[in-house]
Amino acid sequence: MVNEKESSVYDVVIAGGGPAGLNAALMLGRVRRRVLLADSGQPRNAASAAVHGLFSQDGDDPARLRRIAREQLAAYPSVRLADTAVESAARAGDGFEVTLAGGETARARRLLLATGLADELPAVEGLARLCREGCLPRRDNDQHGPASRPVT
Repeated sequence: MVNEKESSVYDVVIAGGGPAGLNAALMLGRVRRRVLLADSGQPRNAASAAVHGLFSQDGDDPARLRRIAREQLAAYPSVRLADTAVESAARAGDGFEVTLAGGETARARRLLLATGLADELPAVEGLARLCREGCLPRRDNDQHGPASRPVT
């Protein structure tokens, strides 16, 4: 008989629904682990025209890649997608207690942080627009596209 309290514990809570978090959820779902993937819906690459450096997806639209990954996760009933951020996490016994934005809590044996990075631009007028049009905050993102300009 399964203990009800034990059955409400996830094997893994994944904080972050970018490529790393989505792929982790996929692999864990394939081996039937109970997974909660918390995705704030604010990907760093939202302003990028294309994803680069991801085998078989190089040049793909980031939103399309995310949509396809989420559709593929639907095939794994042990994976739950939550369109919210992880607000806090703390050790709780042998695992973790995670609080999601909105107040829901979840318990897990493991916690995987796949939150990535966030660009914090200085308050310079017009800088955000320039970054969308060609400012390259990461050398591996959109770098190969402007082939007529040297990498600086």
